[in-house]
Amino acid sequence: MEQKNSMEGSSKEAPRRFASVEECIDALLAKVGKKVVLGLPLGLGKANHFANALYARAVADPSISLTIFTALTLERPQGDSDISRRFIQPLLDRLYSSYQDLGYVSPRRKEHLPKNINVIEFFMEPGALLGNHYAQRHYVSANYTQVPEDLLRFGVNVIAQMVAPMEGGGRYSLSCNPDLTLPLLKLTANRKDHRLFLVGEVNPQLPYMTGSSELEESEFDLLLEGEVFDTPLFAAPAIPVSFTEYSIAFHIASMVADGGTLQVGIGALGDAVCHALRLRHKENAHYRSIIEKLVDRESLHYRKDLPLLLESFKQGLYGASEMVPHGFLHLRRAGVLSREVYQDAGLQQLLDGDEITHTVNEETLLGLKNAGRISCPLTPEDTEFLQRFGIVDPSYSWRGHKLLTPDGEEEECDLHSEHGRRRLIGSCLNKKLRGGIWLHGGFYLGPELMYRELRDLSPDERAGIDMTAIDFTNDLQSQGELKRAQRKQARFINSAMMVTLGGAVVSDALVDNQVVSGVGGQYNFVAQAFALPGARSVIALPSTRVRGGICESNIVWEYPHATIPRHLRDVVVTEYGAVDLRGKTDRDVMVSMLSICDSRFQAVLLEQAKFAGKIEKSFVIPQSFNNNTPEHITEIFSVESTLAILPYYPLGTDFTDEEALLAVSLQQLRAADRSWWRMLMAVIQGRKVWHDKSTGTEWLQRCLARMGYDHTETYEHRLEAYIVAAALRNHIDRRRPLRWE
Repeated sequence: MEQKNSMEGSSKEAPRRFASVEECIDALLAKVGKKVVLGLPLGLGKANHFANALYARAVADPSISLTIFTALTLERPQGDSDISRRFIQPLLDRLYSSYQDLGYVSPRRKEHLPKNINVIEFFMEPGALLGNHYAQRHYVSANYTQVPEDLLRFGVNVIAQMVAPMEGGGRYSLSCNPDLTLPLLKLTANRKDHRLFLVGEVNPQLPYMTGSSELEESEFDLLLEGEVFDTPLFAAPAIPVSFTEYSIAFHIASMVADGGTLQVGIGALGDAVCHALRLRHKENAHYRSIIEKLVDRESLHYRKDLPLLLESFKQGLYGASEMVPHGFLHLRRAGVLSREVYQDAGLQQLLDGDEITHTVNEETLLGLKNAGRISCPLTPEDTEFLQRFGIVDPSYSWRGHKLLTPDGEEEECDLHSEHGRRRLIGSCLNKKLRGGIWLHGGFYLGPELMYRELRDLSPDERAGIDMTAIDFTNDLQSQGELKRAQRKQARFINSAMMVTLGGAVVSDALVDNQVVSGVGGQYNFVAQAFALPGARSVIALPSTRVRGGICESNIVWEYPHATIPRHLRDVVVTEYGAVDLRGKTDRDVMVSMLSICDSRFQAVLLEQAKFAGKIEKSFVIPQSFNNNTPEHITEIFSVESTLAILPYYPLGTDFTDEEALLAVSLQQLRAADRSWWRMLMAVIQGRKVWHDKSTGTEWLQRCLARMGYDHTETYEHRLEAYIVAAALRNHIDRRRPLRWE
């Protein structure tokens, strides 16, 4: 889908190229003046060099008014304790040595931004800006699809984006972030009242993605090219996957319909879901065994209309996700993400109805004719359509009103004749339809391992990924007929912080309105689930959290605000099960939610529901749900054969082995009970482990050396070393592999 920006489309002059950021900014300011509203893409695609030079120019010149509108500002990690800093510092040297933090990051953290500069975000790095008064005041709460219109209201006049160059030149790819740029270019096309300048910062290390994300070089006003911009991409290393996340993932995997559509987000839960789906397809016996242990037959009543799917995939899945996680590449290689869709509603509907196949033959032409998608005889428009999808031989052309062979002979274009059909199909006979897409995405972000895999894709595999506008992935308003045909049996999987007993979902902010992250596309996908036949919105969350060493329930009686209102409640999943809330009464919703709540909190929640008259006084929680405990989940997964297929990093990791072990241990340490007696026990255990130099403990000594504890002498650091050593020992006793082999 070709996009045109506001600069008169193809008649626009060639872009000006610069090797110097300062000269580029001089040229920009000469065009737009001193009031700059800069749109920077979400996450990875920001033009950091350009943005930082523009920020520095505005700091030096208070007469420049600079507003930066963006989301998910990526920062080099910082430790909040001595232990975390010891872990992070070598990562900064290895993974982030060439990454240039955005200039506004540090002043914003200190709340010392100059008065002529504003930074506004619609989605924050989760939890990173809690308590930051400036960032909290300058947050815009919006659905992802609303952001382009919001940008116009703010008066955006510049977009600066990192882009990938096409080999041989002529085009550039928006690659990781066409999500908002494409709709903005479309909104401002041919508008005389709004001039939008597009600045491209060219980075050859960014994977070149074909399709909708490709722009002609004439679409750009200014291009920055040179060695200084050829830098490694920001890596977001994988987070270790816990038993809780695996349990949630297996419940979700059992609801994903073969031949359906998948959306899933970033993070450990997304990694776990993708791995569980891979196991369902490739290690089906193991998958079935885990499901049978997790799903109590007595709980099936609470799943109601939710399927319990055990079979491997025959038709495969199609991905339609704003966020493209690393796991999608693994699902593709495993043969799970194999259902391809086509950018034509008529063709897609025939494929969905099994009236034609993906292999071109005479039935393809007849099916399209009988459905009224093409005429008989063919028109020039019909021929262009058929050749685009590889149904009619590409050597045919139109001259006047006649269809001609390469030799200039008139050819029969009446589809009633077998001879005419075969001649028209020609070299396309028995070949696969062209233009199949197995993944539509809005943006991607992940580990360096993911970027390398994207760069190494074959041309055919790359062509099956279409990075495109956010209003395509997240919305049904445009091309609705096409999307309804493509997005069969969709499962939109998103995470939440809390869910009320009545089914309202809390995902973006806390009780005092402190924003944790943002709405993003969650509401968009919930709305799609209610608009698409057979689709479901799946909200996933662990049943509990640990805060300040105290365990609290994530299923709560009430909350002062909601990201997803309770009238859009659908499917909710915790580690203890999945429940179907759609169309249920308040009483049945609350009973269902209690069935997937941690047993330690069921009684209090039930009492509140009874007091409010929502559940009858005589109701007793069934015995089968009294075992909703972390110990029960650990018991299910602690079988040696099960442990072997549930690695901490199922998709691989950018960490070294020592770092991977440490990340697991430090994650568990952060969530551990901090009571004085438990800490004392950890110190005693860790001291014994730390002094153990026997054979077989070399791995532990390497990990402690990686943290700089091999030569520590101070009392404080020695206590830290003991605590870390104890956490490492607890990890290794689980006998789980680090990676999927």
